[in-house]
Amino acid sequence: MKRFLVPLSKSDESDESVTSKKIRKSSTTISVNNRDIQNNIFDISQNVENGPNQPNITFPRRNIGGKQRAFNVLWYSKYEWLEYSKMRDSIFCFYCHHFTSDNSGYRDEVLIVNGYSDWKHIGNMLEKHNSSNIHKLSLEKYKSWISAKKTGSVATKLNTQLKEDILKNREIMKSLIRCVLYCGRQDIGLRGHRETNNYIDDNDDDNLKTHIDPFQNNGNFIELVKLLGLENDDFKTKLNTLPKNAKYTSKTIQNEILNVSCKVILKSIVKEIQNGSNFYSIIVDEAKDESNIEQMGICVRYISDNRINERFLGFLELKELHAKALADSIQLFLYSINLDIKNCIGQSYDGASVMSGTINGVQQYIREMSKNPCPYVHCYAHRLNLVLVDASKHVSAIHNTIGILEAIYSFQSCSSLRNSLFLESQEDSDKKLKIPQHCEIRWVSKYKGIHFFKIRFKSVIKALKECTLSKKSKEAAEARGLLNQFATFDNLLTIFCLDELLLCINSLSVYLQTKSTDLSKCITLIECTKDQIKSMRTENKFHDLYEKVIKSVEEISGEISIPVTEKRKKNVSSKLTDYFVTSSIGQNQMDNISEHEIKMRKLIEAVEACNPSSKMFLDFDTLIKLPGISKDNQFIEKLRAQCDLGKKMFAADSNSIEAYLSIKSMGASFLQLEEVYRRILVIPISSATAERSFSTMRRIKTYNRSTMTGKRLHNLALLSIEREKSEELIQNPDEILNEFASNKLRRLNFSM
Repeated sequence: MKRFLVPLSKSDESDESVTSKKIRKSSTTISVNNRDIQNNIFDISQNVENGPNQPNITFPRRNIGGKQRAFNVLWYSKYEWLEYSKMRDSIFCFYCHHFTSDNSGYRDEVLIVNGYSDWKHIGNMLEKHNSSNIHKLSLEKYKSWISAKKTGSVATKLNTQLKEDILKNREIMKSLIRCVLYCGRQDIGLRGHRETNNYIDDNDDDNLKTHIDPFQNNGNFIELVKLLGLENDDFKTKLNTLPKNAKYTSKTIQNEILNVSCKVILKSIVKEIQNGSNFYSIIVDEAKDESNIEQMGICVRYISDNRINERFLGFLELKELHAKALADSIQLFLYSINLDIKNCIGQSYDGASVMSGTINGVQQYIREMSKNPCPYVHCYAHRLNLVLVDASKHVSAIHNTIGILEAIYSFQSCSSLRNSLFLESQEDSDKKLKIPQHCEIRWVSKYKGIHFFKIRFKSVIKALKECTLSKKSKEAAEARGLLNQFATFDNLLTIFCLDELLLCINSLSVYLQTKSTDLSKCITLIECTKDQIKSMRTENKFHDLYEKVIKSVEEISGEISIPVTEKRKKNVSSKLTDYFVTSSIGQNQMDNISEHEIKMRKLIEAVEACNPSSKMFLDFDTLIKLPGISKDNQFIEKLRAQCDLGKKMFAADSNSIEAYLSIKSMGASFLQLEEVYRRILVIPISSATAERSFSTMRRIKTYNRSTMTGKRLHNLALLSIEREKSEELIQNPDEILNEFASNKLRRLNFSM
């Protein structure tokens, strides 16, 4: 090797160009890719992408070994890694130049740093270098670089593969989450007796082939997953590629998905409360489930996105039923979902003493826990029902008629033959109707029942007559008794009167069960209903009803006799001979008004003062009585000024909600008045939202699912009741999946 590095002779030196001579004398080195190369060799490849520099020129000749020798272009075709420097009149190895590492011990090799120009011995040199280990290693590195350039580096490929696996896992898991949400939203059970996707065929020799068992019910969830596989081959293929210990279809995973889904929904509700007015009211009621366990339904009322919302939060299993235990359970539940009970400014329950007690009731304990007045509202829907039930019991005609109608319903419903007979008796009608079931606490159902007997009076008589011909003596006797009591003029007159009365009250009853109503609308509708009932108490109205009854009796064709009426003789007391009596209707005055009633009157007056149609609209002295209003002097003075301005500015609004939106649009100008409205609108009207949750509870926890735990009942009920929230999740389950992946370390990776 030394002979290649012998300094040039004077004769040889004369053949070199002056430029090359100067360049070699002034050469310095820099580090490129951890190798030292001369910074003045600019006519060979500077990076790998350029490839070897192989010029085809008239190569300069020099005297080497007594002959004029030069580089031959044919060497390019034999050794593709060769590159030629015109400046140095030397050759270099392209592979070793770019891919030999510093620790190879070969960095001073002539084909890498200095270049080779002994054209006499070039053949031996190139052959020797081509077979060297260092050159072969550099060639392998070059090939790896070429491959990485086409398909990416190992790290890149690993990263790409990881992303593909994560995306595949997420797509599969999203479909499984949607299956769980679908079952929860539809109130159907997820699990079957056994939950397996396949079974081992014992007849196979290798005992490895699997088959789907077409006769085994694996439950709605697994069967839904199978159905998706039949409809979507891509989903089926991806699911089958998952490892056997990470299919994510087990009952444990189902429960985890349900827990995470409900956690996401509750977070969303809490966020709406906090981003809205930050005030809320609680609505609570209790009922027994199929397992005879007392369940407490907790709902919340708040303002968000400029509208009133009432949301279901969940069920709590009750171990103790005294007021302190109930209040503690409510407080603990609110704390668990990150709701501060100090922001609770209202509460609504039914009239049970354990809830409504002013000394040891739940309402008093909640007031102490929240450290604010937190007014209690006895559910107005319950109060309406209590009034109607009490009134009906004190009017014997109504009480007797309702009893007869309920008896007829029971008579026909306990036998399928009688039920068919009552339907067939309506053959002359356009549509056959079933007799509605009466409910003691829901007068909407009573109106439906009364209306049915009014429009199907003749058909009911016909069906009862058919039953009197029954060969069963007990059935015939019972039918005769019902017929004699039902087919009377007085009974028909009472039915017509009740139909008119309940039609008027029905609007109020339905409205009190809506979620978005406010207390001012409720009070207005109550007053309007009372006025409407009073206006019906006239001779003309009764005369019209009486004529309708007469017409209906005539259509029945002699089934009912019309009583002969005589003008009633008025007996006037001798003590009143000198007086003119304008009304004989007395009014009971309450001698003792409870403290709660006084507070409610102040609350109702404050609510009325927020209604633009009220005569007391924005009356400061009335608004200041609202429980919970700040008594700070600055707050009071600002509120007084804002009330004076608002009387004219917001009088054109039709109701309290529109007035609130107008006030809110003014920004910081009416902050104090806006806070008053936020408190007013959050006050609940009824506990109907909590009561409706028990209908869902009975659809979920049935006889066949009576062993369901309280946690699972809570999760399924939340998905079913809050359909708006669960629909958003079923459309985009990413939030559930992210929460599911972060709960604990999973066998499959779901996060980037």
